[in-house]
Amino acid sequence: MYLKIILFNILFFTLVGLQAQENKKSFKQSLSSSLVVETDVSIEFKSGGLQKTEWLLKPEFSYRLSKNSRFVFKGQMYTELNDHLEAAVPKQETVSKFSKRLFIGDRANLEVREFYFYTNFRKKLRLTIGKQQIVWGETDGLKLLDVVNPQNFREFILDDFEDSRIPLWSVKAEFDLKNIGVQFVWVPDNTYHITQDFEAPYFTKSLFQSPPEGMTIRFDKTIKPKRFIADSDVGLKLSTFTKGWDLSLNYLYYYDDLPVFYSHLELSETNAPLVAIRPKFERQHLIGGTFNTVLGSSTFRGEIAYILDQNFSSIDSNAPLGVETSNNFKSALGIDYIKGENVISFQVFSDIITEHISAYNRDTFETNTSLQLSREFMNDNLKAEVLWVHNANHGDGFVRPQLSYWMNTNTQLFLGSSIFYGNGNQLFGQFSDRSRISLGMRWGI
Repeated sequence: MYLKIILFNILFFTLVGLQAQENKKSFKQSLSSSLVVETDVSIEFKSGGLQKTEWLLKPEFSYRLSKNSRFVFKGQMYTELNDHLEAAVPKQETVSKFSKRLFIGDRANLEVREFYFYTNFRKKLRLTIGKQQIVWGETDGLKLLDVVNPQNFREFILDDFEDSRIPLWSVKAEFDLKNIGVQFVWVPDNTYHITQDFEAPYFTKSLFQSPPEGMTIRFDKTIKPKRFIADSDVGLKLSTFTKGWDLSLNYLYYYDDLPVFYSHLELSETNAPLVAIRPKFERQHLIGGTFNTVLGSSTFRGEIAYILDQNFSSIDSNAPLGVETSNNFKSALGIDYIKGENVISFQVFSDIITEHISAYNRDTFETNTSLQLSREFMNDNLKAEVLWVHNANHGDGFVRPQLSYWMNTNTQLFLGSSIFYGNGNQLFGQFSDRSRISLGMRWGI
């Protein structure tokens, strides 16, 4: 309630002040709008059945108040005709009441994707207030620094980053100190990752240890932060360009968007042993940065992230509540090569646990690689691309080939596939039965 009151007052009084100064323009001149309609049908290879049949309507409105200020609204109506990806109506326990979707039956929902006010005060302070996406990362396929906004894992990581990110009510202030760009972020919206239930196609079972034979698992209610100020996330980003290098330094004090799964043994009502799991969101500090430079026809780029006090599920029987803590160092190095209509992008991701702990279902030093190839044909109307992500430790991964074709300036068709492989206990291999072929269309006005 406090969040809505504060944001409403800020937006209202800013609007009144700006309207008193703006030049007289018609409503039609100040308002711009667009609508994108998307449809996607996916069929699983193994079962031969429909994995999803979804339709999306994405209206967008922008109202210019003055030369330097505007309101932006982006909505979404989503329907999944077969109700496979999110069975019934999700409880939305990890979503704040300000960001929840409005469900219409089991198969459709309405969502305010973004609704913010942007203004530029005398070309010195750029302020964005409202529901928005704040993007820090630059990697492809996998995320490293892009942790300000949580993610909907309805389709694991197959959705486009922009669609899978959950926009949050937040404030972003940007200004320059000589040759250094400063960005300050305040996020009072207590919304976290949306993960799926046991029955959903993309339930991430690799996160949980199988109980000993004869025992069952009970999930208790997730302990979620609720305080408006004290539980807010805050971040700072400094960026600059020097001697041919784009550089940034990032800091975020935040709640990890994935809860810690504390566990203990207890007896059920029938005196049978069971494992009780109590998820709880915990605080973390992240320090990181990005760097990139142009080398001839190539761009060399990288990201680093150092997370303090990351919590890991443990296989050590002596670990308190089944959890151990360690700092976590992550890095990504990539190179993009462009020649004519051809683009080749290669990345190496490293994930290192710095302490000697026994984390569940992962090694102390994990390495993922990605290779993305793309080429455009027919005056850029036809694009062929493929993304391959592979885990070097466990031998699992996925491949995503896709063709997209612009029939005209407003209509795009695409045909693609998502093929998972590897051990069923690993992050990517667990979805080997979910490999699919997809056909879809995007139409905009």
